[in-house]
Amino acid sequence: MSLKSKIYGYSSVLFAVLLIAVNLSVYIVFERMSINNEIKRIEGEAESIVKGVRQSAGSIPPDDLLRAYAPLDGMLRIVNEDGTSSAPVTAESGEQLSKLSYTYESEKRSEYLQIGKIGYVWVSLPVIWPDGEVVNVQVTESIAETERGLSVLRTVLVAVTIIALIPAIISSRILANRMTRPIQQMTRTMGDIQSSGQFKRLPLDAKSKDELNTMGQTFNRMMDLLESNFERQERFVSDASHELKTPLTIIESYASLLQRRGKERPEVFDEAVEAILSESIRMREMTEQLLLLAKQPEQWNVQLERVDINRLVQDSTRAFREAYHREVICHDAGHIWAISDESKLKQLLFILLDNARKYSEEQIEVYVKTHHQESWIQIVDTGIGMSEADLAKVFDRFYRVDPARTRGSGESGSGLGLSLAKDLAGAVGARIELTSTEGVGTTATIILPSSVQRGSLS
Repeated sequence: MSLKSKIYGYSSVLFAVLLIAVNLSVYIVFERMSINNEIKRIEGEAESIVKGVRQSAGSIPPDDLLRAYAPLDGMLRIVNEDGTSSAPVTAESGEQLSKLSYTYESEKRSEYLQIGKIGYVWVSLPVIWPDGEVVNVQVTESIAETERGLSVLRTVLVAVTIIALIPAIISSRILANRMTRPIQQMTRTMGDIQSSGQFKRLPLDAKSKDELNTMGQTFNRMMDLLESNFERQERFVSDASHELKTPLTIIESYASLLQRRGKERPEVFDEAVEAILSESIRMREMTEQLLLLAKQPEQWNVQLERVDINRLVQDSTRAFREAYHREVICHDAGHIWAISDESKLKQLLFILLDNARKYSEEQIEVYVKTHHQESWIQIVDTGIGMSEADLAKVFDRFYRVDPARTRGSGESGSGLGLSLAKDLAGAVGARIELTSTEGVGTTATIILPSSVQRGSLS
């Protein structure tokens, strides 16, 4: 059974059950109230009959007395204490009443009787007769009019139930269609995605705020994430196949050269080993950067915490200085605090320091300062610098400045570093600004969020 059929069937049945239960309750309550009112009315009539019979009992013969007070559609009977009874007085249509069994009742009693298809109320009242004997005056009276009213009420309630079920069934159908429409759209969209291989989104009503609209928004966000992951995967495969081809070709060429001439010519051996080692290191770094860029930023496990920026910069520049044997001067600025991810921020700093190392030969200077309640880390080099055209593109993947303008060693990098730096900055809530002048140098600035405090470590 489909979801639409389940919603339609369950809602229709539930509404029908509720409607029948309500109408049945209304009828039962009204029926009980009507019968209780009739019992009270007939009890009042019986008390009036008793009063009249006692006043006239000595002057009028019993049979005539009973006929005078007998109800029009019922029976009046007097039952003696010994269980005997006078002849009952009944209406013309009440012959069956006279055949009813009777007993002496010592207390007042009343009850509802069903004789044939007609309802009656029976009331028994004890009375002290003028001669001192205690007798029962028993009155039985039809409540056919009340039952006819109840019959009309039953008919009306049944008709109302049937009539009300029609719009209920229609509304259940509309409700089922409305609730399953987004699911059907989602199913069709997923079928289209499967058949076409293209990522599609659900059309949503911007004004709707219900759970179905939320489900549609969640589906669209999931499609955005899947499409982004797919694009990153495709880009990774394309970039890896394109960029790793060059170092692998160089390694293969030098390995072949070693095989042919390495044993006889030591200078060829040294050159080949150095080239293979250099390209292997570059390929490893490129692979790590490609793998990191292939991940979504939310998969980087960013953990924001309070970080002493100045201490982090001091430690990072010291490690960089020892690793590359380059002069890096870090200007101490005291404790400057910011909310960031320490490991990601350190990785970002290393990328910018490495970029300065590759495109300059002089010392590198690092400044830590606060500016307008922001924390700045500036890496300044006096290298070749960049033109305005290069500056606008350096954050693009695999973009590299003109190789002819690199520093003397010829080391130019993969063109992935600044692209990765941009993603890392976005992940930790920072931003990067570059300023550069050709032939003068470049300044890279990491600007951290405004939640920065300066002071002593607490």
